[in-house]
Amino acid sequence: MEFCEITKDLWSYLKEEKRPLVIYGTGDGADKIIDELEKRSLGSIISGIFASPGFVREGRVFRGFKVESFEEVCARVQDFIVLVAFGSPLPDVLSYVYSIEENYELYAPDVPVCGGEVFDMEFVRANETRLADVYSRLADDVSRRCFRAIVNYKLSGRLEYLRSCEVTPDEADSILGPFEKNCSFIDLGAYRGDTLLRFTKMFPVFSSATAVEPERHSFKKLTECAEGLSIPVNCVNALISDTCGTAMMTGSRGRGTRAAKPGTGHEITKVTVDSFDDSKTAGFIKFDVEGSELEALEGAKKTISDRKPQMKIACYHKSADLFGIPEKVFSIRNDYKIYMRHTPCIPGWDVDYYFL
Repeated sequence: MEFCEITKDLWSYLKEEKRPLVIYGTGDGADKIIDELEKRSLGSIISGIFASPGFVREGRVFRGFKVESFEEVCARVQDFIVLVAFGSPLPDVLSYVYSIEENYELYAPDVPVCGGEVFDMEFVRANETRLADVYSRLADDVSRRCFRAIVNYKLSGRLEYLRSCEVTPDEADSILGPFEKNCSFIDLGAYRGDTLLRFTKMFPVFSSATAVEPERHSFKKLTECAEGLSIPVNCVNALISDTCGTAMMTGSRGRGTRAAKPGTGHEITKVTVDSFDDSKTAGFIKFDVEGSELEALEGAKKTISDRKPQMKIACYHKSADLFGIPEKVFSIRNDYKIYMRHTPCIPGWDVDYYFL
């Protein structure tokens, strides 16, 4: 495969290796990785869990293991493999992980943020044609290098692949534009207003914006941010979807805020891009909606077809996003150029397609 050099995925390697595993991190990411290890009959080789300096508390237990410091694990376990089980883009956190990697065998397993199939060799072989088709359509060498690195990282868990394709946020977003005057910006997954502030500052041609954020605590911060901007901003506390109506939403904050399973969560309004007044003048849409990108695109079909806005779309929430998102966009309009960029983060989050 032109886009892949890995022939044995991390899970297969661990099954053959069988050295003790220590998990770095607690929480949702650790749960997902431990669940996957147990599913693959590898749970028995987990020998400990440790947390970052400052997060070790006396008597703290996670999944039946005492949460230790890294030094405590080193003193107790010999010749082990470290699995990073949390996500962060923070430079000091990344530096600490890299410092461990310098002296110990370390991997950051790729498990889907929003559930579904794991990106292993079986998944790649089953979807090789679809992945190859997207790879062939990428518009520049940087995108092709990024795509190869992300695929190889997802299979191997090796951080060298992520580091090989990192660019700064400014470098990534520099491929956007130019935009026509007085167009609008639609920010899907606006969080606390960080991207709203960033892109309205980068592109002063935007005459208005719509910012959508479902999580109520983040939404409050978003509205406060919007009040300080010089253009009118329509802040919407809702889930972006393929239809308007209502849905049940989880109670989590930040990454992972998404539609809940039936019978759980709380009710929230659903909206579509096509329902916004700003869709009629849309110049740019940012999609980062916790695994609901395909539904959001379906609800933006008219806007995309009529306006052909430039789009930045997160493609790391589900394994199938790497090919499913481009396929969806091209089914609506086939005349986009497609790019891929990755900004610093462990694990392989903060990967985006740009459609120009």
